[in-house]
Amino acid sequence: MKKYSVFYYVKEKISCILCCIVAVLSGANVAWSYPEQLVQHRVAADGSESLLTPVARYTDAAGRTVDLVGAIHLADAAYYRNLNRAFLRYDKVLYEMVDGEDVPKLLRLARKIGDGTATEEEEALFELLIDEQQGGDSLFNHMLSHYYVLMSQTLALSLQNDCIDYSLENMVFADMSSEEFARAMHRRGESWFTLILRSTLESGSDSLAPLAFTRSGMRRTVIRALAAESNNSSTAWEQSAIIVSRNEKCFAVFDRELATAPQGTRIAIFYGAMHLRDMHYRLLSRGFSLQGVQWITAIRG
Repeated sequence: MKKYSVFYYVKEKISCILCCIVAVLSGANVAWSYPEQLVQHRVAADGSESLLTPVARYTDAAGRTVDLVGAIHLADAAYYRNLNRAFLRYDKVLYEMVDGEDVPKLLRLARKIGDGTATEEEEALFELLIDEQQGGDSLFNHMLSHYYVLMSQTLALSLQNDCIDYSLENMVFADMSSEEFARAMHRRGESWFTLILRSTLESGSDSLAPLAFTRSGMRRTVIRALAAESNNSSTAWEQSAIIVSRNEKCFAVFDRELATAPQGTRIAIFYGAMHLRDMHYRLLSRGFSLQGVQWITAIRG
């Protein structure tokens, strides 16, 4: 009972901190263009609001195409359905997910077990991989997972990890293990809690925008908050391990894939929108040039 109480005390504290961040950030106003602007907040004539994420296309002299596909972890289900259809058109889709290297294999094994075609060896492998995934969860990630589930239920939104089809054969893991990420944060003198605190202080506003507790009001508040957070160029996240170190790992994988990619190859890098500004400059340094940006609707409010 004592562990249960401590667990939920910490969970509620984290949820309160994150909700305060949402309230603080919702007062910001930006009107930049990509890559300074990483998501768009649009207001329609009827007063409805929407959040849009970019698909930025780059090409190089060898005729290869790279699309930076900015993602958010909570969105309308239609947003993720559209991404799943789009991913079928790429030769490779490099994806983010700390400790997510085995996810495509897990999903394919789960599908075989579900339709009764898995062998005993495959069933045993599935159980082993499930145990490894569960054993690698940190307390903070567990808390954050509960927060995302709560937000998705409250706002009638869908979760990225539930909706994106990571079982596709062209999915390529391009992120860190939790051990690599912990070492990267340690080298920078960071922790999850110091990052949240620094981000809150840097993005603070003189006046807090009140949270609207109707579902539509809360969705609009979240839309504004996500836009402000993603477009705040001075945020602590920009130079943190969560952005820079993971992007370095992603582009190590990208360089490996590009080395053998023939003319006409199409690669997508599917990462959180806040990673894209740094990735933009990494692509330019590799001889790619920006061709255009398509904005797709992620949340309607």
